[in-house]
Amino acid sequence: MKYLPVLMTLFLFSNCDSTRQAQYNNPNASFETIIESAYGGKDEKSYTIIKSNSELKSEMAQLHMEETTMNRMNAVDFRNQLVLSLHMGTRNTGGFSIGVSNVEINGNTTYVTIKETGPQPGENVTMALTQPYAIVVIDANETIIFN
Repeated sequence: MKYLPVLMTLFLFSNCDSTRQAQYNNPNASFETIIESAYGGKDEKSYTIIKSNSELKSEMAQLHMEETTMNRMNAVDFRNQLVLSLHMGTRNTGGFSIGVSNVEINGNTTYVTIKETGPQPGENVTMALTQPYAIVVIDANETIIFN
């Protein structure tokens, strides 16, 4: 009988995990867009998940970024965060962009909603080849799915 309060306390706290509960079902998870640019991306459309400093350095070597942007990228904590490198590919004119509009966490899966935009018909645009891209930091998770 004297162990009953101890067992009840252990049972009570063993079922509490409020930090994981908040992360497991988060329809509007936070994300940070480091850079969006119409120039300097890759020629082919691609979505890359960067999970380590070595992968990040390899990706950054291909892009021409300012020093302040590179410093922010070096501050990413890969134990808790991932970097997404989103490329729209080469476009014949300006007016195109790519980015993240929403991040949703559901269990061990993160759903990333990509937003691609283009110029409206008749809109004045730059008559030059562009390669829109975006670099985004999100919370780390086991599976990333792009929508």
